[in-house]
Amino acid sequence: MINMKKWSILLVVAVALMESCSKEKKANNSVKDHKDTIAAVQTPKNKPVSGASDLVVKGDSVVIPDFKIEVNLSDKAVEKLQKNKESIIASLFFYGDVDDEDNLPEDIKKEIGPNGLKLAALDLEAKNIMQSNEFKINHFTFPKKLYDVLANKNISLNINVFSGRRAFKDNVLDMESFDSKFSEITTHGNFINLNGGLLSDQ
Repeated sequence: MINMKKWSILLVVAVALMESCSKEKKANNSVKDHKDTIAAVQTPKNKPVSGASDLVVKGDSVVIPDFKIEVNLSDKAVEKLQKNKESIIASLFFYGDVDDEDNLPEDIKKEIGPNGLKLAALDLEAKNIMQSNEFKINHFTFPKKLYDVLANKNISLNINVFSGRRAFKDNVLDMESFDSKFSEITTHGNFINLNGGLLSDQ
């Protein structure tokens, strides 16, 4: 027979094991609840596109993150444009690569050009010229059906800046341009700076 002393020791050990299992179960449930809470907080209303510069799918469209272009002009360029009431234009062209052009639907195939698949284009004009001119691109979208056929979901962007040809027949500016992955802009605070001056100064 087990004497009372040994029985007491076994009883204490059993109680300790039960308390330990109970605490571990509560801890696991707490961790699970915490993970569920984090998942709920981090799940956005609109579906983000993985690895694609914070692009968001919203219905049949893909929303491009808001960003800004700052165009800085030389003193001579500002003087000439202001004197002649000439504007400047920032021309944007979003594009991407596809693997098999031949098997694309006809309505998408017609958007293929020298740079790849045209996703969207936008021209922004500034008429009140200053040394520093800011262009804001907000709530800009393109069709999801174009995005779905891209081989690389990190889309590209081409930006060119030129004079508006209101006062002059030809472009009079010599400006920096941008032609790279859109992530180059989103990883730098959704901002890009382009500088330039007059062609006649070059």
